[in-house]
Amino acid sequence: MTTPTQHSRGSGINFPYEGAIEMLAFIEAQKPIPMGGISGDETHIWDEDLKTIDKILSDDRFIDILYCSIRRNLSASTRRGRKRMALNRILRAGVLKHVKKLSFRDLFSDLKRNLDGRAFSQFFDEPVKSVASLSRNIAYVDAQALHEMNELLCKKARETGVIKGNVMRQDTTVCESNIHYPTDGSLLRDGVRVLQRLVKQAEDLVSTIPASRDRSRAATRRALEIVRSVGTKENNEQKQKAYGKLLRITRAVVTTAKRAVDKLADGRTTRHLNEKDRIAGGAVKDELETMVPRVEQLIRQTRNRVFRGITNSPNKLLSLFVPETFVICKGKAHKPNEFGRVVNIVETENGFVSDYQVLDGNPNDGKLLIPAIERHIEQFDRPPRLVATDRGFWSAANEKAAYELGVRRVSIPAKGKGSKMRLRIQRSRWFRKAQRWRANGEGRIGILKNNYGLDRCFYKGEKAMERWVGWCVFANNLVVTARLQRRWRQQENETDHQTEKHAYRKAA
Repeated sequence: MTTPTQHSRGSGINFPYEGAIEMLAFIEAQKPIPMGGISGDETHIWDEDLKTIDKILSDDRFIDILYCSIRRNLSASTRRGRKRMALNRILRAGVLKHVKKLSFRDLFSDLKRNLDGRAFSQFFDEPVKSVASLSRNIAYVDAQALHEMNELLCKKARETGVIKGNVMRQDTTVCESNIHYPTDGSLLRDGVRVLQRLVKQAEDLVSTIPASRDRSRAATRRALEIVRSVGTKENNEQKQKAYGKLLRITRAVVTTAKRAVDKLADGRTTRHLNEKDRIAGGAVKDELETMVPRVEQLIRQTRNRVFRGITNSPNKLLSLFVPETFVICKGKAHKPNEFGRVVNIVETENGFVSDYQVLDGNPNDGKLLIPAIERHIEQFDRPPRLVATDRGFWSAANEKAAYELGVRRVSIPAKGKGSKMRLRIQRSRWFRKAQRWRANGEGRIGILKNNYGLDRCFYKGEKAMERWVGWCVFANNLVVTARLQRRWRQQENETDHQTEKHAYRKAA
């Protein structure tokens, strides 16, 4: 077993407290002999992509960003408490998870049995504690830190020549939330089930809360009755009756939950609890206070749709657990409605994603073009020579504003029937070539979804979608940068070999 040593202050990490280096350490573990510990070489990582990514992540500025993220979310952990997972291990474990598209359980198994994964994440022969430890520590990397790490990687890619910012293409896609298909009946049943479980926990903690009737099975029966009653007018009447019964059950459970909240908030009923039960009671009370308003919103929107015919409810709730979910209609025949968030993807050369945004609702694509060009100018200190998008981003005002910002060529097909001058522009060689390059962006979105998990977000909590999308984009950019650098090294080696071979023949 090797003994990890803490990184010195000379590493470039700005620790503001003396205790910070104790609680949040940067590990420089001694490599075991099978991983090149004596010779000091880099052959302990056999995967070519991971070996190059390992060199990219050796920049201490990534650790600085990660440390600031943990300090924002857990400021006390930098001064006191138990030692957490080392910063470099958190960063590399998160990268490994999304580069290989692993769940936390699969990541834990991979780190236990795969020497490449252990060497890349710098665990070496140190034990990996648990799945929960990996999940909890990676969750400390917030959305702001991921934006900053992507910007730093973009800067490094510019310095190494991977990207230059001469071209830009833009498109939007949907990252779905990890929820079931939302129907009023199923959502009400979920609300009854969740509130019933929390009320039961409160009853177990505080004996003065009277025992309540379990209505979960009754809610399930009414929800199944709603599913079966579809089709004819008589069945619609039966469905309305079943909805009325389900709403009465849900309102009764909400009333019981409010009483439990009042009891948990009353100091006279909780003063006999020990410290552990008091903390648990506070957690149950907070969760009830979160869930009760959401279930009441479900009751209102169901009553409006079923009995009043109002289908367009403002801020419609589609999930109790992921309330930041929107109905998105992208015009797909196989999937007319998607439930999640719209993601704005901006690419430059070689499939490198230079900018991304997670948007609320279902915004018009045309409003996203000019802000994206302005952010591109901030990143690269000059406008792109070429901008290519699909016709969803087109408007005469957008095209004019893009040219005014300094873009030389704007390749956006016009909507509707164009004039002769417009058709001549769209049939020109440069315009069609730019549109073919723009179409390749669909393939990059497919890679983000299939290889790095952008199709569905599995994180939970506040700003979970932003964190998930940030990790997917960061993993894509790392792999793109690593493969280009490796290809250039191979070409240089082949050129050097050919030069030596030619010199040898000439000398002979």
